[in-house]
Amino acid sequence: MKCFVCNKGALSRQLAAVDGKIKGKTYTVETMALVCDHCQHVAVEGADMPEYMRKVADAYRRAHDLYTSEEIKAIRGRLNQQRFAVALGVGSASVKRWELGLVQSKAHNKLICDFQRQQRPQWTYEFDDKSAESRSVSAGAGAWAPAHGPPLNAP
Repeated sequence: MKCFVCNKGALSRQLAAVDGKIKGKTYTVETMALVCDHCQHVAVEGADMPEYMRKVADAYRRAHDLYTSEEIKAIRGRLNQQRFAVALGVGSASVKRWELGLVQSKAHNKLICDFQRQQRPQWTYEFDDKSAESRSVSAGAGAWAPAHGPPLNAP
C-alpha cells in the first residue's frame, strides 16, 4: 500500500511506538500499525484501534496507580462480568468497558481493590491446647483452615 502522506513510500504493517492522548496526557505504546518506509509516518488501522486504545488507557492507569484492564480481568477470575459487577455494586456494562479500555474512576478502582482483598484467603490455625503456654500447631485435626470457613480436613 502506498503512503498517503508522502506518496512515495510503502506502508507495511509492523509493531511500532505510537503516541496516544488520554485525559490531556500523551503516552507512547507499542502496537500494530502501518509504517511508511520512506517518511516513517505511522497510522493505526481501524481493526487495530480497540487494542491501541486499550494500551493507551492502561498506560494512563499505570501512571495513576489504577488497575489495568488485564489486572481487572485477573481479579474477576472465573466470575463472569455480570456476577463481578453485582459483587462490586456496579452495572455489568461498566465492567465490560473497563476491560475494553475505559478508565475507571478512583472510587471504582477502590471497589475492585476491596473485592480483591476479600478474595485473598485469610489463613488461621487452631492449637491442640488453647492455653498461652502451649502454642504448637496440630498436624492432625483442626490444622490450617481459611478464617471464613471450617478446617480443610473437616468431614
